Amino acid sequence: MTLYRQLILAITFLIVCLMAGNVFVSVINARGYMFDQMDVHAQDTATSLGLTISHAAQQKDEVQIRSFVDVVFDRGYYRHIVYKSIKGDITVESQLPINIEGVPEWFVRLIDLPEPQGQAEVVSGWFRLGEVTVVTHPGYAYRDLWRVFIEQLWLFLLTAVLSYALAGLGLYYLLRPLREVEEQAEAICRREFPVQKSLPRTRELRRMVTAMNRMVQKLQSVFQEQVELTETLHRQAYVDSVTQLSNRRDFDARFDAYIKSEKGGSPGMMVLINLGGLSQFNASLGREAGDQCLRDLAKVLSESPVAVEGAILGRRSGTDLAAFVPVADPQEGRAMTEQLFGQLQSVQWFHESEALTLHVGCAFEASVTRDNQLLEQSDLALRQAQTQSTRALAWHQSDQQDSARAAAEWREVLLSAINDRRFTYFVQPIFERDGQTVSQLEVLCRLQDDGQLLNAGVFLPMAERFGMAAAVDQLMIEMLADDASLSEAPKLCVNISPSSIADDGFNSWLQEFLGARLDFARRLVLELPEYALSLSEESVRGFGQKVSALGAHLSLDHFGAGGSVFYYLQSIPLYALKVDRCFIQGVDGNADNRFFVKSLLQIAHSCDVNLLVEGVENDAEWQALLDLGIDGGQGYFLAKPAQSWQS
Repeated sequence: MTLYRQLILAITFLIVCLMAGNVFVSVINARGYMFDQMDVHAQDTATSLGLTISHAAQQKDEVQIRSFVDVVFDRGYYRHIVYKSIKGDITVESQLPINIEGVPEWFVRLIDLPEPQGQAEVVSGWFRLGEVTVVTHPGYAYRDLWRVFIEQLWLFLLTAVLSYALAGLGLYYLLRPLREVEEQAEAICRREFPVQKSLPRTRELRRMVTAMNRMVQKLQSVFQEQVELTETLHRQAYVDSVTQLSNRRDFDARFDAYIKSEKGGSPGMMVLINLGGLSQFNASLGREAGDQCLRDLAKVLSESPVAVEGAILGRRSGTDLAAFVPVADPQEGRAMTEQLFGQLQSVQWFHESEALTLHVGCAFEASVTRDNQLLEQSDLALRQAQTQSTRALAWHQSDQQDSARAAAEWREVLLSAINDRRFTYFVQPIFERDGQTVSQLEVLCRLQDDGQLLNAGVFLPMAERFGMAAAVDQLMIEMLADDASLSEAPKLCVNISPSSIADDGFNSWLQEFLGARLDFARRLVLELPEYALSLSEESVRGFGQKVSALGAHLSLDHFGAGGSVFYYLQSIPLYALKVDRCFIQGVDGNADNRFFVKSLLQIAHSCDVNLLVEGVENDAEWQALLDLGIDGGQGYFLAKPAQSWQS
């Protein structure tokens, strides 16, 4: 029971007690007054009647005596009048039954008004002739008392209504600081830290609000300190301090994770950039100038055409930068690389020092897998460039390049696949900590193409390029909702494109579609890649609020690979985070990765967000992650993707 209701009940009890006491006192006082009035009236009537009938009594005229008695009795104020002779015989008697109209019997029994009577002797001179007894009728008194009771009751009800209105209004303003404190607590659960600026005048409430404000500020400070510490240590372990790109360990881990993920088998290009003559440059201009030269090259690389969504940029050694680009068209990749080479040559340091050399080597593969040697091929192209001149670009020719689809061909394939609904899906279970209970099924999209099943990493980049990603996402959600075999399945985790959440048509369709299928919506988890936050934080936040209102959930995939995104957890309604597999590989033997996962776990749990992992490939990794406290995970060690699901 709320404090407001308890106070209202207390006020009600107080009002009832006061008004009941007031009614009781009023009625009892009126009862006493009525009784006294009736007693005096009965006695006066008896005395007057005794004098009136004295002459008739002396003459023993019974008829005249009855006439006088009837005159008095017929007025209705008396219940019983009797005249007795000197011998005690009843000469004249008039009597009425007690029949009180308009007064409830319970009230009559409750009041129980005594019947006062008056007595007077009938005398003539010094001779006593008889006795008159008059008993007042209580009907009028009961009616008057009932009227007093009703008036007091109405007064009580009117007073109660006014008291409730004033008390409710007063309590509303008095307890407003408590409601705001409650809202503060709820906001903390939503990773928000509001502070009450208006302090109540009541001293006790002012102290409480002040203490709550201090606690909120402290929690915000602790949360921010934890986030900043985690980001700082993350950058120290995985980010090159000079160029702010991924260091060699992080670059290799992310590239290896890409190959082993669902994106493995998709086309891609590796670009290696070598800055030569840096030792002589440092000797002449200083090490700071050399570091600035590397920073300028890294900035050009980060802003160049190769820095597409999903690209991996890093510094692999002191003078080597690298970029893996998930590009599907080799001709487009060549054009991007040539444009990058031209931008790199325009850096001012190459015009100020002849000691610096620039060589770029590129290699393209139509299917980047664990078996091919994309990195080695790009390194071979770099060596070829170094044999040509001081500034050269070399492109490694591969047999697979001839079999790669051109962008125009991909457009036709995707249009046909969407129109013919030539998409299917595999499902991979996401297990809870026990390794047995399935909490979600991750849905992995596949494209049926000439008898082959292409994974999303192969065709989705082209779908995003041609603005078809929203159509693919819509088609997948419709297929899942219509699949009767998944009606008893747990939550369904569907990856959607960042471009879809910015599509007004897709948002309108999704709201209408899920609004008509609330049971399906409650089992749906829409998963975005982490880099969507860097594209449009507001779009992700708004999308999360919309799907949450429909009963669905929002998750972030590949978390941790994109940089500093921890602050977003305070304001976006997330169901879960899924740690990128580059932090999971070898986590049992990598203290930095374990620290990152543990820190991320603390931040996620403080925001009421589940932390899941992907890419678990052996028991040692799974046990190390369980020891850290993760909420669940997926990977080939736990279960491989399958075309159907059975509980």
